[in-house]
This record gives sequence, structure tokens and C-alpha cells, in this order.
Amino acid sequence: MIIRAPKDFWSGLMFLTFAAIGLLAASGYSMGRGGRMGPGYFPVALSAVLALLGAILVLRSLVLDGEGVERIQFRPIAVLVVCVLIFGAMIPKLGLVISLSCVTFIAAFAGRETRPLEAAMLSVVLTVLSVGIFVYALRLPLSVWPSF
Repeated sequence: MIIRAPKDFWSGLMFLTFAAIGLLAASGYSMGRGGRMGPGYFPVALSAVLALLGAILVLRSLVLDGEGVERIQFRPIAVLVVCVLIFGAMIPKLGLVISLSCVTFIAAFAGRETRPLEAAMLSVVLTVLSVGIFVYALRLPLSVWPSF
């Protein structure tokens, strides 16, 4: 067995793994029927779609030529993990606006070609959209501003 498209192969394997985890997690739920779906119906259906996509990608990687897998870049992964931790630490005291603005600005520099003006604009746009969606549209009980 020769893998001609490593990127497709590993993507397919990832989808198959997620499908297996989804099926395992949903195994304790009742399926129900098509007209009266149980709590396990959607996870099983989603896992089946993921498994199908994964199988197609794995089979495709054995038949068609494709791109190789690039070297893993650890800087973006590290920056994003740190940003998630910072956001979790900041939001209770500083609120959504300040926390999200800071974290989005920092996360924008996960890529090497980001400029400060672009990062600031991205931060403002994402913060405004997030406050609009989560606080006003969905009415989630999030503190928008600092609570000292």
C-alpha cells in the first residue's frame, strides 16, 4: 500500500478518529427513530458522515497524487493555547470587551506576517461582532465591562 497523498491520508485518519470517538461517546444514548429522534441520533449521524468523509479521503490518498505534509509549526499552536488560557483568566474580572480585544490582538501574531494595524482592526471587528452576537442576540449572561 503506497500513500500518494499524505495530506489526504492524515486528514482522513483524523476524520475517522473523530467519528470513532463520537460513536463511542454516543453509545450510551438511545437512538430513537427518524420521526422521534433520541439523544444519540445526531451524534451517530454526524459520526457516520465524518467516517464516510474520512474513508473517502483515505481511499483518495491511495489513488491520486497529492501534497505532502508540511513540518508542524509550533509557534501558532503555542500562541493560541496561551491566548485561550489568558482569556479564561481575564474574562471574570475584565469582562468580554477588554479580554477579547487583548486576546484577539495577541492571537493575530500567531502568523509571522501580521502587522499591528491589521491585528488592531481584527480585534475591534471581532470584539464588536462577539458582543453583538453573544450578549445582545443570544442574551448570554456575560459581563461586558470590568467588574472591580
